[in-house]
Amino acid sequence: MSSLWLGVGLLLAVALVFIFIPFVLHLSRGELIREQSNVDIYKSQLEDLEIEKNAGRVNDADYAALMVEIKRNMLTDTQNAGVQSESEKSGRWMAPLLSVIMVVSSVLLYGHLGFENEVAIRDLLQRSNTVAFSNEDSQELLKRLNDKTQKYPKDVESWYLVGRIQFELGNYKEAVKGFNGVLINLPNDAKEDQAVAMAQLAQAQFFANDRNLNGATKSLLEATLEINPQETTALGLLGVAAFDQKDFLNAIKYWQRLLGLMPPTNPNAVAIQGGIDKAMSQLTPVQRETLQANMAAKPSASIIVTVDLADSIRSQVPEQADLFILAKAETGPPMPLAVKRLTNNKWPVTVVLDDSMAMMPALKMSNFEKIIITARISKSGVGNTKPGDIQGDSGVIEVSAKKAQVLIDEIVK
Repeated sequence: MSSLWLGVGLLLAVALVFIFIPFVLHLSRGELIREQSNVDIYKSQLEDLEIEKNAGRVNDADYAALMVEIKRNMLTDTQNAGVQSESEKSGRWMAPLLSVIMVVSSVLLYGHLGFENEVAIRDLLQRSNTVAFSNEDSQELLKRLNDKTQKYPKDVESWYLVGRIQFELGNYKEAVKGFNGVLINLPNDAKEDQAVAMAQLAQAQFFANDRNLNGATKSLLEATLEINPQETTALGLLGVAAFDQKDFLNAIKYWQRLLGLMPPTNPNAVAIQGGIDKAMSQLTPVQRETLQANMAAKPSASIIVTVDLADSIRSQVPEQADLFILAKAETGPPMPLAVKRLTNNKWPVTVVLDDSMAMMPALKMSNFEKIIITARISKSGVGNTKPGDIQGDSGVIEVSAKKAQVLIDEIVK
């Protein structure tokens, strides 16, 4: 911020120089020209009078009287010129006046156009992740964001920031206003953004209502999951609400879905698993039997995958290729839902991917509706993608599909 204002100050200083210099130079030059002209005129008159006297056309008495008259006129004109000069000098006050007007109008215009507010918001957001960010900074940021939403009511990013900051400060009713501002101004086709805003709004409403999930908030969460079944905030909140209402079976259901979307390294995964364990401990024997029966009755997923090579890259594939075939959710966790590794020298090759190949119990193909199957020839012999690997994918397919085709045709850059 200080560097910006320093730049503005330097530009104004340069502008003021261009105002003052012509003003001063013009006045000084005008005074000199006027005085020199007066002197030249009276010298000429005195020379003419001297010529007339020497020629005998003016006697001594008239010569003396005319000499006095010329000198008196010269003195009078000099005094008048001084008065006029002082009057013009008084006009020099216009320069400071113009400079003040320029500075004030520049600052006012700058503030009116909102640039100063934009820069201040940017600086505060950059500091918000540091220990130096204080509660006063939060209030200042909120004030500036609210000013911006008043001036630009369709700025959904500012509305979202207002909602998030108010939520973090525990001002849940104000957070509701912020997220409502997002939803009102989002375009109709921005479904994914709508799902995020709806989940955040529902969460703010839940806490504003003393952790009670009323009908409107529950409907909002369910609508969120219709748009995005993997929306983590909605799944977590529905689990919390179910647990608070002692509906432990549904709490487990929602939290297991949420856990399946998290990589094991996510620090929140431990807390979610702890919540599941706590809910499990609250189940009655009958409820436990019901949960186990539901899990056993859930059909497992199984897909036959045929992998072949494109003619364009066949010559670049080693004789004994390290081939990885894996399934991932279309949206959700980056971890594979099923993996098969083999060393292959005959093409095409056919394998089966199913739930038994899941890396985690909650990360199974049957827990998702749509997946992408990728086949990758690894030059390094590891599963992670690296430059030089050769791969292809099936595109998005339904988990219920029984068969899939994958053509390896791309070299990883």
